[in-house]
Amino acid sequence: MFAIRAARMFDGLRLRTGPLVLVDGDRIADVDFTGAEPPDGYQLIDLADATLLPGLIDTHMHLVFNASTDPPGHLETVSDDALFDEVRAAGRTALDAGITCVRDLGDRSFLGVRLRAETAAQPELGPDVVPAGPPITVSAGHCWFLGGAVSGVDGVKQAVRAHAERGAAVIKVMVTGGRMTNGIAVDACQFSAEELRAAADEAHRLGLPITGHAHGRDGIVAAMEAGFDGVEHASFLTPGAWSRIPR
Repeated sequence: MFAIRAARMFDGLRLRTGPLVLVDGDRIADVDFTGAEPPDGYQLIDLADATLLPGLIDTHMHLVFNASTDPPGHLETVSDDALFDEVRAAGRTALDAGITCVRDLGDRSFLGVRLRAETAAQPELGPDVVPAGPPITVSAGHCWFLGGAVSGVDGVKQAVRAHAERGAAVIKVMVTGGRMTNGIAVDACQFSAEELRAAADEAHRLGLPITGHAHGRDGIVAAMEAGFDGVEHASFLTPGAWSRIPR
């Protein structure tokens, strides 16, 4: 057991002074702001003029993408087992930076689900993972190379069900094109309104949230009108776009 003292601590809402954090095993047992000394049996770690933070959350990551100029090209050359080693290393890098939870919004072969099981069993290996699995897209659409291409309303529904069965904790749909994939413009919708509504309805029927990659205004509005819980990027959102979203 040990106690961590610092000058300040951000508790998620405000900055507080003089925290003493008591750690018992791998759990925080208490946080004291009275200026008291550590209880008997606790080893004191005094960080002096430091600020403590709760674990950070990265709500949009792709653990299968490396930092090269051509992530798709790299994915063409690497096996799933070798890629999982990279996913594991990326997760550990995040944890070492203070990120204790990541929402992995698009992988290959459900490697994010695999990492979630591993870090749940051994938390010291990496952050908690909220995996989406391969993002649902259209044939030759944005990030098709991750394996989530579908066609039509039935195809969308089947994909959502398959993701749920494989352990996805959130459904990710590529509503518009993206800069990493040639063929469909970033401001063009890839799916029809019926397909997007089917994806949202099926995800919600299964108790899963759904979010959409959408750069262009039309895609942003289409995702919201379809009942999506969130929109990623929203690069070209304009004030007027909000007037088209149902309240």
